[in-house]
Amino acid sequence: MSALRRRLAHAELKLAIAKKEATQAQRKEDRASEVVRALQEEIAWVQLRQWGSTPDLAELMRSDGTGGMVFYKALCAIAESWGLHVFGTWSDTKQLVLSFGLNRAEQGAIERVEQAINYFAPAMKRIKGGWVRFSVSHPQPEACAWELRYAPKSGRARLARLVYGADDSVLDFASLRGALEYVEQNLWLEDIIDAPPTAALEYVIAAEGDGGRHG
Repeated sequence: MSALRRRLAHAELKLAIAKKEATQAQRKEDRASEVVRALQEEIAWVQLRQWGSTPDLAELMRSDGTGGMVFYKALCAIAESWGLHVFGTWSDTKQLVLSFGLNRAEQGAIERVEQAINYFAPAMKRIKGGWVRFSVSHPQPEACAWELRYAPKSGRARLARLVYGADDSVLDFASLRGALEYVEQNLWLEDIIDAPPTAALEYVIAAEGDGGRHG
Protein backbone atom coordinates (compact mmCIF):
# COMPACT_ATOMS: atom_id res chain seq x y z
CA MET A 1 0.00 0.00 0.00
CA SER A 2 2.80 2.44 0.91
CA ALA A 3 4.42 1.84 -2.46
CA LEU A 4 1.18 2.66 -4.22
CA ARG A 5 0.81 5.85 -2.18
CA ARG A 6 4.35 6.91 -3.13
CA ARG A 7 3.55 6.25 -6.79
CA LEU A 8 0.33 8.28 -6.48
CA ALA A 9 2.16 11.20 -4.85
CA HIS A 10 4.78 11.11 -7.60
CA ALA A 11 2.08 11.04 -10.30
CA GLU A 12 0.24 13.94 -8.66
CA LEU A 13 3.47 15.95 -8.57
CA LYS A 14 4.06 15.30 -12.27
CA LEU A 15 0.47 16.32 -13.02
CA ALA A 16 0.86 19.57 -11.06
CA ILE A 17 4.08 20.38 -12.94
CA ALA A 18 2.41 19.58 -16.27
CA LYS A 19 -0.55 21.84 -15.43
CA LYS A 20 1.77 24.67 -14.46
CA GLU A 21 3.72 24.29 -17.70
CA ALA A 22 0.47 24.17 -19.69
CA THR A 23 -0.75 27.36 -18.00
CA GLN A 24 2.53 29.11 -18.73
CA ALA A 25 2.41 27.92 -22.34
CA GLN A 26 -1.19 29.16 -22.71
CA ARG A 27 -0.25 32.56 -21.33
CA LYS A 28 2.68 32.71 -23.73
CA GLU A 29 0.38 31.78 -26.62
CA ASP A 30 -2.18 34.40 -25.55
CA ARG A 31 0.48 37.12 -25.45
CA ALA A 32 1.77 36.11 -28.88
CA SER A 33 -1.79 36.09 -30.25
CA GLU A 34 -2.37 39.60 -28.92
CA VAL A 35 0.77 40.82 -30.67
CA VAL A 36 -0.38 39.22 -33.93
CA ARG A 37 -3.87 40.76 -33.65
CA ALA A 38 -2.45 44.19 -32.87
CA LEU A 39 -0.17 44.05 -35.91
CA GLN A 40 -3.02 42.81 -38.12
CA GLU A 41 -5.20 45.71 -36.98
CA GLU A 42 -2.40 48.20 -37.59
CA ILE A 43 -1.89 46.82 -41.09
CA ALA A 44 -5.66 46.98 -41.69
CA TRP A 45 -5.78 50.64 -40.66
CA VAL A 46 -2.87 51.44 -42.98
CA GLN A 47 -4.64 49.59 -45.80
CA LEU A 48 -7.86 51.54 -45.22
CA ARG A 49 -5.99 54.83 -45.37
CA GLN A 50 -4.30 53.77 -48.61
CA TRP A 51 -7.64 52.84 -50.18
CA GLY A 52 -9.12 56.20 -49.26
CA SER A 53 -12.50 56.75 -50.92
CA THR A 54 -12.23 53.60 -53.05
CA PRO A 55 -12.03 50.69 -50.57
CA ASP A 56 -11.55 47.12 -51.71
CA LEU A 57 -15.07 45.89 -50.98
CA ALA A 58 -14.22 42.26 -51.74
CA GLU A 59 -11.49 42.36 -49.10
CA LEU A 60 -13.79 44.02 -46.58
CA MET A 61 -16.45 41.36 -47.16
CA ARG A 62 -14.10 38.44 -46.50
CA SER A 63 -15.18 36.71 -43.31
CA ASP A 64 -11.86 34.86 -43.11
CA GLY A 65 -9.61 37.82 -43.85
CA THR A 66 -6.89 39.28 -41.64
CA GLY A 67 -8.54 42.70 -41.36
CA GLY A 68 -10.56 41.54 -38.38
CA MET A 69 -12.81 44.03 -36.64
CA VAL A 70 -11.20 46.95 -38.46
CA PHE A 71 -12.44 45.77 -41.85
CA TYR A 72 -15.74 44.57 -40.37
CA LYS A 73 -16.51 47.97 -38.85
CA ALA A 74 -15.45 49.70 -42.06
CA LEU A 75 -17.84 47.52 -44.08
CA CYS A 76 -20.63 48.19 -41.56
CA ALA A 77 -20.09 51.93 -41.89
CA ILE A 78 -20.15 51.80 -45.70
CA ALA A 79 -23.21 49.55 -45.75
CA GLU A 80 -25.08 51.76 -43.29
CA SER A 81 -24.34 54.82 -45.41
CA TRP A 82 -26.47 53.09 -48.08
CA GLY A 83 -29.12 52.00 -45.58
CA LEU A 84 -27.90 48.38 -45.58
CA HIS A 85 -26.68 46.21 -42.72
CA VAL A 86 -24.05 43.50 -42.25
CA PHE A 87 -25.65 40.31 -41.00
CA GLY A 88 -23.86 36.96 -40.70
CA THR A 89 -21.76 35.06 -43.24
CA TRP A 90 -22.64 33.11 -46.39
CA SER A 91 -21.49 29.55 -45.74
CA ASP A 92 -20.54 28.88 -49.37
CA THR A 93 -18.77 32.09 -50.43
CA LYS A 94 -17.40 32.94 -46.95
CA GLN A 95 -18.37 36.55 -47.53
CA LEU A 96 -20.25 38.68 -45.04
CA VAL A 97 -23.98 39.01 -45.69
CA LEU A 98 -25.41 42.38 -46.69
CA SER A 99 -29.05 42.88 -45.75
CA PHE A 100 -31.65 45.49 -46.65
CA GLY A 101 -35.29 46.20 -45.95
CA LEU A 102 -37.83 48.54 -47.48
CA ASN A 103 -40.65 50.54 -45.96
CA ARG A 104 -43.92 51.03 -47.77
CA ALA A 105 -44.23 54.38 -49.57
CA GLU A 106 -40.82 55.67 -48.46
CA GLN A 107 -39.65 58.13 -51.08
CA GLY A 108 -36.35 57.36 -52.77
CA ALA A 109 -35.82 54.07 -50.93
CA ILE A 110 -36.04 51.82 -53.99
CA GLU A 111 -33.59 54.00 -55.90
CA ARG A 112 -31.20 54.06 -52.93
CA VAL A 113 -31.20 50.27 -52.50
CA GLU A 114 -30.88 49.76 -56.26
CA GLN A 115 -27.78 51.96 -56.31
CA ALA A 116 -26.38 50.18 -53.24
CA ILE A 117 -26.80 46.75 -54.83
CA ASN A 118 -25.04 47.89 -58.00
CA TYR A 119 -22.27 49.38 -55.84
CA PHE A 120 -21.57 46.18 -53.90
CA ALA A 121 -22.39 43.58 -56.58
CA PRO A 122 -19.06 43.74 -58.48
CA ALA A 123 -17.18 42.74 -55.31
CA MET A 124 -19.42 39.79 -54.52
CA LYS A 125 -18.68 36.17 -55.36
CA ARG A 126 -21.18 34.66 -57.77
CA ILE A 127 -23.13 31.55 -56.92
CA LYS A 128 -24.57 29.05 -59.39
CA GLY A 129 -26.49 30.88 -62.09
CA GLY A 130 -24.29 33.97 -61.88
CA TRP A 131 -26.27 35.48 -59.01
CA VAL A 132 -25.05 37.69 -56.19
CA ARG A 133 -27.15 37.63 -53.03
CA PHE A 134 -28.56 40.05 -50.49
CA SER A 135 -30.61 39.14 -47.45
CA VAL A 136 -34.03 40.81 -47.30
CA SER A 137 -35.36 41.99 -43.95
CA HIS A 138 -39.10 41.35 -43.67
CA PRO A 139 -41.81 41.33 -40.99
CA GLN A 140 -41.95 37.54 -40.41
CA PRO A 141 -38.36 36.30 -39.94
CA GLU A 142 -39.53 33.48 -37.69
CA ALA A 143 -41.49 31.90 -40.57
CA CYS A 144 -38.96 32.06 -43.39
CA ALA A 145 -36.06 33.95 -44.93
CA TRP A 146 -36.00 35.98 -48.13
CA GLU A 147 -33.05 36.53 -50.45
CA LEU A 148 -32.68 38.87 -53.38
CA ARG A 149 -30.52 37.38 -56.11
CA TYR A 150 -29.23 39.62 -58.84
CA ALA A 151 -27.44 38.81 -62.10
CA PRO A 152 -25.39 41.92 -62.96
CA LYS A 153 -24.65 40.80 -66.53
CA SER A 154 -28.27 40.29 -67.58
CA GLY A 155 -29.90 42.66 -65.10
CA ARG A 156 -32.35 39.96 -64.04
CA ALA A 157 -33.37 39.55 -60.42
CA ARG A 158 -34.96 36.85 -58.31
CA LEU A 159 -36.60 36.77 -54.91
CA ALA A 160 -36.30 33.46 -53.10
CA ARG A 161 -38.31 32.43 -50.06
CA LEU A 162 -36.32 29.98 -47.94
CA VAL A 163 -37.50 27.58 -45.27
CA TYR A 164 -34.86 25.74 -43.24
CA GLY A 165 -32.19 27.08 -45.60
CA ALA A 166 -33.73 25.68 -48.81
CA ASP A 167 -35.71 27.44 -51.53
CA ASP A 168 -39.43 27.12 -50.88
CA SER A 169 -40.51 29.35 -53.76
CA VAL A 170 -38.91 31.80 -56.20
CA LEU A 171 -40.15 34.85 -58.06
CA ASP A 172 -38.31 35.97 -61.19
CA PHE A 173 -38.13 39.55 -62.43
CA ALA A 174 -36.79 41.06 -65.63
CA SER A 175 -35.09 43.83 -63.66
CA LEU A 176 -33.71 44.65 -60.26
CA ARG A 177 -36.18 47.51 -59.97
CA GLY A 178 -39.09 45.10 -60.41
CA ALA A 179 -37.84 42.90 -57.57
CA LEU A 180 -37.36 45.88 -55.26
CA GLU A 181 -40.85 47.15 -56.04
CA TYR A 182 -42.21 43.75 -55.04
CA VAL A 183 -40.30 43.92 -51.75
CA GLU A 184 -41.66 47.39 -51.04
CA GLN A 185 -45.25 46.36 -51.82
CA ASN A 186 -45.30 42.92 -50.18
CA LEU A 187 -42.44 42.59 -47.68
CA TRP A 188 -42.38 46.09 -46.24
CA LEU A 189 -41.24 46.66 -42.68
CA GLU A 190 -43.16 49.85 -41.87
CA ASP A 191 -46.00 51.68 -43.59
CA ILE A 192 -44.79 55.22 -44.23
CA ILE A 193 -46.68 58.11 -45.74
CA ASP A 194 -43.70 60.04 -47.01
CA ALA A 195 -45.37 62.98 -48.73
CA PRO A 196 -43.11 65.51 -50.49
CA PRO A 197 -42.74 68.91 -48.80
CA THR A 198 -44.80 70.58 -51.56
CA ALA A 199 -47.74 68.28 -50.88
CA ALA A 200 -47.54 68.99 -47.16
CA LEU A 201 -47.45 72.73 -47.86
CA GLU A 202 -50.49 72.48 -50.15
CA TYR A 203 -52.37 70.69 -47.36
CA VAL A 204 -51.57 73.47 -44.87
CA ILE A 205 -52.65 76.18 -47.33
CA ALA A 206 -55.90 74.35 -48.06
CA ALA A 207 -56.61 73.96 -44.36
CA GLU A 208 -55.98 77.65 -43.71
CA GLY A 209 -58.21 78.60 -46.63
CA ASP A 210 -60.96 76.53 -45.08
CA GLY A 211 -60.74 78.50 -41.89
CA GLY A 212 -58.79 75.80 -40.16
CA ARG A 213 -61.86 73.52 -40.10
CA HIS A 214 -61.38 69.74 -40.40
CA GLY A 215 -63.94 67.00 -41.00
